[in-house]
Amino acid sequence: MTLFQNAALALLLFVLQPTFILGIVLTFLSKSRRFKYSRNQLRTVIYKENYEIKRLLTWGLIPGAVLSILSIFIGMPVTIDWIIIYQITTLLLLGLGYRFIHPIFTFSVSGLVMVLLNMFVTDTSLFGEILEQWNSPIVSQTAMTDKSSQVVYLLALLILISTIGVLYKQSLNKYVPRFLKTKRGKLVARFRMTPLWLVPLAVVVPGDTMTALFEWWPVFSIGNDTYSFLLLPVLIGFRYTVQAQMPASAKKAIIKDFIILAIVNGIVFGLTFYIEALSTIGLVILLAGGIYVLYRHRQRERKWAFKFGPDQDGLRVVAVRPNSPADRMAIEVGDVLVESNQHSLSIIEDLTESLFDNRSYSKLKIKRIDGELVMTETPIYEEDAHDLGLVLLEEISY
Repeated sequence: MTLFQNAALALLLFVLQPTFILGIVLTFLSKSRRFKYSRNQLRTVIYKENYEIKRLLTWGLIPGAVLSILSIFIGMPVTIDWIIIYQITTLLLLGLGYRFIHPIFTFSVSGLVMVLLNMFVTDTSLFGEILEQWNSPIVSQTAMTDKSSQVVYLLALLILISTIGVLYKQSLNKYVPRFLKTKRGKLVARFRMTPLWLVPLAVVVPGDTMTALFEWWPVFSIGNDTYSFLLLPVLIGFRYTVQAQMPASAKKAIIKDFIILAIVNGIVFGLTFYIEALSTIGLVILLAGGIYVLYRHRQRERKWAFKFGPDQDGLRVVAVRPNSPADRMAIEVGDVLVESNQHSLSIIEDLTESLFDNRSYSKLKIKRIDGELVMTETPIYEEDAHDLGLVLLEEISY
């Protein structure tokens, strides 16, 4: 086969892996649900583009390239059975909630499953015979459980660090409000953040498993050992809800918690070079730490008051359509419209009447989320939305 054919077949194997297919399915389901919810509850689609698929396929390209170089040149081999267990683990953890498909959970759980299998699966059992046909080290008498855990632990830690970089660089500014009533019967808005992206990670697979499955698969040898490469689609996703903080502030707090988690596990990983058994303990620490990060965010949201509720001074903004008059006026989620064209606002009809009074220009007095009062204005064009491109809390029926 030519180099082009080999590359095409390798890419085909990449897109046929369960985690890649799962990522595509989740993305299109997320878009479909967003469109349906927006039409039914908000009576408008705030974001018409399919930003979910763009995020899925682009956010992980640079981290994937960097991590792949590290994986190959540092020499971090992973076994084919761990790859299979990782794919199964991702599918199973999805059943517990979208928030648990980040590698701090999926890598940690799959690594711990490998440790358990190595402890209890023998080469005389039926499952052991199946694994032996895959050249699995699980049933090997020379299997290095702690060493394998160390590799998985390092990969999970590196992906956590890359997650911090991606969240810091990328904007999570596509806010689609959801609504609930407080115990006092007041309607408030909240925002569910569901970042999801794929990291194409090139990993080194020891043994001749790949060539046993695909004769054309390239291999290389180091001494008496053979290795091959595999492009693994690593699915990175989690979910958190914001209702007592601004979304940007919530993201900063989560990034800070992730940094602390990365530092702690970086120290533990360094100790694994002296005590290899700590790698398994490190996976437990990483898993527990990831759960604690989500728990801390939830506690912050419960401790503080609702930020996106009614305001006595005017109309609360809960969504702004891109390229709309409101967008041009730099109106943000959480702002309160106090006046429109010198008309005080208390109900949605006040805003509608003020816009009819002047259909070519809009001048608004706005109270920012921090209480600052500002004036903003823009001309209104024929193609502009008649409602300025705003979704207001007062116009939602619950």
